[in-house]
Amino acid sequence: MADVGEREETGGGEEACGEVGGEDCVVDDRIMELAAVILRGYIIERFRAEGIQLSPEELGGTPSELQDHGLKKMVDMLLETTEELNRNAELQHLISEVQVNCIQDVLISVAKEIFTDGINWGRVASLNLLAYTFIHKAHTQNQPQVMVNIINWVLQFIRENLNSWISQEVRKAVRKVAWWCSVTLLASLACAAAIAYWRKHR
Repeated sequence: MADVGEREETGGGEEACGEVGGEDCVVDDRIMELAAVILRGYIIERFRAEGIQLSPEELGGTPSELQDHGLKKMVDMLLETTEELNRNAELQHLISEVQVNCIQDVLISVAKEIFTDGINWGRVASLNLLAYTFIHKAHTQNQPQVMVNIINWVLQFIRENLNSWISQEVRKAVRKVAWWCSVTLLASLACAAAIAYWRKHR
């Protein structure tokens, strides 16, 4: 399993990174690392709410990756954002019909459908919810490796389809506050924007 910080042979991340320079590469890599930790944290908290204990290692992470208070706050905001999205009966019906051996195809297909009309923070939050529902199905069928695979598929989708947009949104936030702050703070601003967007358009 490749680390989320490693370059992937496919997708446009490598070229885009080379075009804009080293500093932007560092920011993009850090965003992907944070996306991975936040996604795993979100999955773990959703399971915990159901009385199921899941560790970061079971999802391809490290034991201490969720110790940072800022990351925990971002996970909490994501949980709040997707609370109502979780009641989407059409999505839940689709998930219930999916067989474990074809999850990747359906996951990518639905992920693409989410972003058919463009990218916004509400739809990014929906992608995390989609990952959870598939991972929950794999867990109930005792497929631990599939759970890790789903995390990797979602991260690959983010890198290939959303990373440039997320990076641009983060940089816009930096310009608005007129000073360069840590990438953790930038991710917090991005997550806050997701909450604001979802509340405005629900």
